[in-house]
Amino acid sequence: MATKDMTYDHPTYTSRQGHAMGEAGGAATTAYAKFCAFTAHKMFTAQLTVTTAGTATAHGFQVQKISGTSTTALTTQTIGTAVAGTTYNVLLTTAAGGVDLIEGDILQVSSLADAVGKAVVAFEGNVTPGAVVTI
Repeated sequence: MATKDMTYDHPTYTSRQGHAMGEAGGAATTAYAKFCAFTAHKMFTAQLTVTTAGTATAHGFQVQKISGTSTTALTTQTIGTAVAGTTYNVLLTTAAGGVDLIEGDILQVSSLADAVGKAVVAFEGNVTPGAVVTI
């Protein structure tokens, strides 16, 4: 396999991509739905769709960025006892430019207080212009 970087306006860099991460939840304070950056990325939102209603009004999920040994909480979404099908689109940062990931960084979703509530998770972002990709 070879790697290359392309012009800044190549579709690899300009189109947003969705990364479906599977279901999060089913145990309190547990990390789920991990996305590992294969190259530099800019990530914008997390989509959470409830699949199983929680039993605690304080229940929710926290999106975290792991870079090396450092873990940073990006955002928290309370879902409480929302019914299946309820959807939340959560910004990963208040900055207009999204969250930068370098190769090997991880985005993960951790459950909060409830051991019952579950949600399907997807991340939206794009490869950073000029980042090296495998061809």
